[in-house]
Amino acid sequence: MKKDLGAVWGRKGVRALLMLVPLLLAVVIPMVYFAAISLTPIPSGAQVPKGIWALLPEFKGKLEYRQAWIEAFTTLLCPMLLLCVPLLTGAVSSACAFMGEKEEGTLETLLLSSMDAKSIFNAKVTGCTLLSTFLSVVAFAAFFLTAAVGDLLTGAPFFLRIDWLVLVFLVTPAMSVFSVVFVSLIITRVHSTGEAMQTLGYLVLPVVLVYLVQFTGVFRLHWAVLLAVAAGLAVLSVILYNLSAQSFQPEKLFARPPEDLADGQPR
Repeated sequence: MKKDLGAVWGRKGVRALLMLVPLLLAVVIPMVYFAAISLTPIPSGAQVPKGIWALLPEFKGKLEYRQAWIEAFTTLLCPMLLLCVPLLTGAVSSACAFMGEKEEGTLETLLLSSMDAKSIFNAKVTGCTLLSTFLSVVAFAAFFLTAAVGDLLTGAPFFLRIDWLVLVFLVTPAMSVFSVVFVSLIITRVHSTGEAMQTLGYLVLPVVLVYLVQFTGVFRLHWAVLLAVAAGLAVLSVILYNLSAQSFQPEKLFARPPEDLADGQPR
């Protein structure tokens, strides 16, 4: 684990990405939004759309224009931004820990050591999950300070409620594990770290779509739905973990793709 974490953090590009993602999603975007909504003049007669009030029925008629938009942002969109942090950091660190070592030729030597393949796999998954979870906690702490100041300056309701607690303590760790094991599952199907990182789109897109669909009024992600999401991610992570562990074997990791064996000549 120490070796993997050192290798991941030792890559300047990866280190910059792991630092910039939480900063951008948890601080920069919320700060820009709070500044824009606070400084933009309110047109005469401006009203919050009925669709927004339908998603925030408990605050209808109780909030001013700016307060309503800040409540909508922190309740409906900021959870999406925070969930992208464990997804992205988990996938990036996992791609580097697995594919990076495979590219450098050290994975084969590691598999020939006294540790068995399962122990190596467990160490890699645990290390990447801990790093992703740590960065997610740091991101939430930074967002907490940013959102608390924004709520205080505008008089909006304090954002931290039961929905956020379920998201931070249950959904976020489950999302970290899921992203790590998802990338570990595809290492036998990709040829480089960059190719493994291209799977980020498959992970982020469903999260973005689910949160944007809220604005159609079909449903809202409240704490009960988030509990179900956390349970679903946990079950799916266990399934993917077992599949990945079974594939983490030398004969599968270092087998040549069929196209490389065509005509008996490597390509």
